[in-house]
Amino acid sequence: MGKSKNSRMAIVDLWKFIAAVMIMIHHLYYLSPAFEGKDYPGYFAWIYVEFFFILTGFFTYRHFARSDKQENLVRSSLSYTWRKFKPFLPYTTVAITLQYLLSAPYTELLQHSYRKFLYSFADYPLEVLLLGEAHGSQQRLVPIWFLSAMLIVFPLIGLLSQLKNKYLILLISGVYPLFYYGRTTLGNRVWPDDLLRALAGLLLGVFLCVLCDMIREKKLIPHNNTAARLLTAVEIICMLLAFLFIIRADKSLWRVIILLFAIGLSVMLSGRSMTARLQSPVIAYLGKLSMPMFIWQWVVATMVIRLNQLAALPTAVSVALYFVGTLVISVVSYQIVETVKAQRSLPPHDLPRALK
Repeated sequence: MGKSKNSRMAIVDLWKFIAAVMIMIHHLYYLSPAFEGKDYPGYFAWIYVEFFFILTGFFTYRHFARSDKQENLVRSSLSYTWRKFKPFLPYTTVAITLQYLLSAPYTELLQHSYRKFLYSFADYPLEVLLLGEAHGSQQRLVPIWFLSAMLIVFPLIGLLSQLKNKYLILLISGVYPLFYYGRTTLGNRVWPDDLLRALAGLLLGVFLCVLCDMIREKKLIPHNNTAARLLTAVEIICMLLAFLFIIRADKSLWRVIILLFAIGLSVMLSGRSMTARLQSPVIAYLGKLSMPMFIWQWVVATMVIRLNQLAALPTAVSVALYFVGTLVISVVSYQIVETVKAQRSLPPHDLPRALK
């Protein structure tokens, strides 16, 4: 793909950050009544979840395609699933706990209705384990459905990615998304559609990665500046058109938007376009913040709602607190998690030096 296994592509990080911000804009409907029932610019941005599904599926297949280890298929799939979702747990555990505490029925507690208060935490263990999709009630921290649905179907993606026959992988990963996106009404949150939706997005990412590998192996695209410029134009046009359609909230074009995501991401992740040369530690950092931002946004919005109940805030102030608060908490939590990880990875004699 033109990049080493552990390298980061700044252009991917840039779009991950943009996607996280756009999903925050979509969730403004939860923050304030001023956004309820209105097709404000960006409300349709929930479709950026498909962007993350496709991206994850692409990288999952690429991981197994580049792995030389001969392991048990089930064991390696489950092991990779754990490694991929383990980094989410420090953020999700704290965020879900705070969300339950913020939304608990304290009036019932004050009225000595202890049973109802305790029952409000009944689904807490499942949500902390990212298995909210395993029970029928709505998850308290709504954005977590994305992680929960993906976690449940992720081992299947790992198993499929380890099949030896590329054409079989191409067939399975191509046919299912075709039927799903062709027949479904995207955005339907009635179970088990979340799982089927996650599976479709992940498989589409697998399909694109296999297809890109075959194109590269057969050398169908020449290695020259003209091809690089053409690919760059295609990538930029696809990603910007998708962004424009989402801002305009043209829901009739949702299948077109997914197609634009698919083409734009394929070119972007091939490493053959000129955007692959973009290098920026700032953009790379913003890309890393996209994950905690996605997790924290609902908690911060709930905090702002509680503040509004104590003292009415202008809508502009609520929105500012929502965006700034999410960014600040994401930065702080990311730094804490990374610091703890760095300390754990150091030999014992280096710990005092790291704490200075």
